[in-house]
Amino acid sequence: MSIIVHDGRLRFEIACRGCSASDLAREARLSRATISAALSGRPVAASSVALIARAFAKSPPDEIIVRLLVGE
Repeated sequence: MSIIVHDGRLRFEIACRGCSASDLAREARLSRATISAALSGRPVAASSVALIARAFAKSPPDEIIVRLLVGE
């Protein structure tokens, strides 16, 4: 099953952690092409979305970066 990820939210989550799409791909053990597809609003496998979620869970957002991105 394929899922379309909200690309803006994905970019926000990457930014909150101060990492890059390549960093996320490495941490999630996915190809950069898969992350690129998700960032472009193209469908990715549900299993890939689960791996992305697990990678994010292992690396919580940096609260200072979050405040800088969304303001106080």
